[in-house]
Amino acid sequence: MPDADLIRLASEEFTRIGLAPRAAIRDACVVRQPKAYPVYDDQYQNHVQAIRNELSSRYTNLHSIGRNGMHRYNNQDHSMMTALLTVKNILAGRQIYDTWGVNEDAEYHEETSTSGLRAVPAKLSA
Repeated sequence: MPDADLIRLASEEFTRIGLAPRAAIRDACVVRQPKAYPVYDDQYQNHVQAIRNELSSRYTNLHSIGRNGMHRYNNQDHSMMTALLTVKNILAGRQIYDTWGVNEDAEYHEETSTSGLRAVPAKLSA
């Protein structure tokens, strides 16, 4: 879909489900991220922490939510929960909820090893 059509559709849906009146939508853009699906390996948490640190220090009014925004595999319920908690944080004017804590229990999606940690692939050394 062309960007203008996506923006129009998103604006209509935003208004239709009652999140805000049309007049409250001041600007919009489309960000296309090819191949941005999260990769889980033994360094995954370090990479995500680096992203979190960069975003929180340089872009204080940017709120990451959902699969692509948080660079993690969340099911639809967890992705929506990150959005709902983010809205509560925005309305409060401060962080009440740590949205990065949503879906932190390792047992939910993946089997755990005997250590209790997620079983993730390790990089092969040459």
